[in-house]
Amino acid sequence: MQEGSLKEYLIKVEEKLRELEPLITSSRLQKEWRSSNRLVLRGVIAFIDGSTLYFLEYIMERKRKLKRISYRFHYTGHEKELIFRYDNAPHHPEVPTHPHHKHLPGNKVISSREKSLVEVLDEIKTIITSSINWLSWR
Repeated sequence: MQEGSLKEYLIKVEEKLRELEPLITSSRLQKEWRSSNRLVLRGVIAFIDGSTLYFLEYIMERKRKLKRISYRFHYTGHEKELIFRYDNAPHHPEVPTHPHHKHLPGNKVISSREKSLVEVLDEIKTIITSSINWLSWR
């Protein structure tokens, strides 16, 4: 569980998107309040390298703690090939961190802890900036 309120979390997401603006070509963020303490956050973010993040978080706030009821962060390359997907669908009971897990290319599934959109965006930032830095050395 993460400390804070849903409104504070949304501020962090918006700050992260502003920070990453140079890497983003387009973004769509939908906020659907199910009640004062339940939020569905979904959207699509396209990046300068042609990659795309499709995401959905269903988050509940209780006593200033956030709980992700469900989440999916599906990141694809410029040809729509899977780079990674984090989710908590209960379809891989063999993974020690069940239901949390990460899908990788080649139908590989590995352990993962629960992720937030901000954490996934930081991971994508590292991937994109590493490839840009590598290309500049060529």
